[in-house]
Amino acid sequence: MKTLINFLKQNRNLGTILSVVILFSLTLTGCNFIKGQIDKLLGRADDLTEKVVSSLDNAIGSLNATSANYEEILQKLVSELPGEVQSTVTNEVSNLLNRTVAAAGAEVRCDADFFRIRVQQALQRIKAKFLNQPVPAVEPNLCNVVPLAIDMNLSADRRNKLEFYGYDFDMTAIQVLLYNGASAIDVSNKLDQPTHYHMTLNLGGNGVPISTASTRLVLRWNNRDISSIGIIQSTPDICETTYHTFQPASVSFMPPLVRGDREFDGNGPIVNSSVNLINTGKELIARVYMNARETKSDYTTGSGTKDFVIFTADPDKTIEAIVTPAAASYSYIDNNHNMDEFTGSGPVRKFKFMGDGSGDDVGFHTRVEIDFNNVRVQLKETGDCVSSATLRVLELQNRISPRVITEMRAMRHIRFIGPNE
Repeated sequence: MKTLINFLKQNRNLGTILSVVILFSLTLTGCNFIKGQIDKLLGRADDLTEKVVSSLDNAIGSLNATSANYEEILQKLVSELPGEVQSTVTNEVSNLLNRTVAAAGAEVRCDADFFRIRVQQALQRIKAKFLNQPVPAVEPNLCNVVPLAIDMNLSADRRNKLEFYGYDFDMTAIQVLLYNGASAIDVSNKLDQPTHYHMTLNLGGNGVPISTASTRLVLRWNNRDISSIGIIQSTPDICETTYHTFQPASVSFMPPLVRGDREFDGNGPIVNSSVNLINTGKELIARVYMNARETKSDYTTGSGTKDFVIFTADPDKTIEAIVTPAAASYSYIDNNHNMDEFTGSGPVRKFKFMGDGSGDDVGFHTRVEIDFNNVRVQLKETGDCVSSATLRVLELQNRISPRVITEMRAMRHIRFIGPNE
């Protein structure tokens, strides 16, 4: 093979190359392998890669602005991508555009900033996949559950289903568990997914078998509970909601080497980073992702994800919800040896990046430091009680029975307030 490569380097006449390729193909299977080697020798593969990566990076960078129109950015990206990646990258971007427009046009109850960040993260996955780099996992994301709890004191026709709104429900298996006291029954077969942004759980006569012993329904993904829906029985167990605001300590993450010689040598790097807050019930986790890729040479790349515990609830409390925004991201091209600072969004007050430094970079200099804004969480007592905040929302939505409202009014020691009251 080395002999052939040296020959081709010295004889770049197209006729000569084609003759050699035809002869060489008799001893190798897979025309794509041969084409890939020839393209690489003539610089075509590297040129194509740079065109695709440049277009993706421009789109990812454009989505940094909170006012960014993700639909226009994706449409522009589709028109810019080279024809050679029509069946791969272009199709993935087109599918992303269609999925996001459909979700945003429906009653998904997610804000525009959620879709902007979700699109940016999806483009980062498309780019990593194209470059054969580690691809960040796709997590389903819930924006809203309707109703927030099931009042068994309502007539059957007013409590015959649960609706879940969010994103990427079709990317991975989601489990539903019905708790009757301490025991749990898998009722996932009662869950329908009409679209990737909408799920319904059948609570009717042929649906989830809720009984007088039932206490809650839980949505579980990847062995982690992502939603818990209380079941209000005839004598409800009501617990008080409290709110806690805090500023997490700053965190720093240095991504590991996944390609190259560790040295950026003034060639960028192109930097992408994101922060997602994850509620486990007892802990609040900041999941930090960073990817730094050299723009030339051996394309040195540092990439990875790390989880940081930024809050732990007291033993008698459960984190019921994150009240403030839970995601942020940023991307740029580094052009110096300094620590670069950028204003963040959502939970992030400031992104600080070190990309290229003196000497080896990945594993030595390259890192992201995160300064946080204040984070506000909604807490309730541990157990199967229904929180006062949930009951307050149900009352405003007319999804609670007069009987439970009477119970609420009688409990003067509990404040029925919302997150901003």
